[in-house]
Amino acid sequence: MDEGRIEQLEDIDPACPAWPVEWQRAFHLVRLHLDAGHALPTSPGDVVRQAEDLGRWVRSVRYGWDNLTTVQQWMCEQILGIEPAAEDEKRQPRRT
Repeated sequence: MDEGRIEQLEDIDPACPAWPVEWQRAFHLVRLHLDAGHALPTSPGDVVRQAEDLGRWVRSVRYGWDNLTTVQQWMCEQILGIEPAAEDEKRQPRRT
């Protein structure tokens, strides 16, 4: 998103998160899933809601933990119970 658009959005709502709306939408869908009493989906294809693969999103959050903001990490840990993937869980890069 360009800087001008970010400034416009901050003028409307200074509390508007800096991360993509797609991330926020998936977070919300996982929260609703957990609030309904279901387990956290951890594998792609486990749970699909509104065309969003929640297991794939959870996995991407766990594997991409270091790319999240501190606020996103806190939200995932404290609200959803998601923890970062251990090093031995992460896929090793392909070597040719």
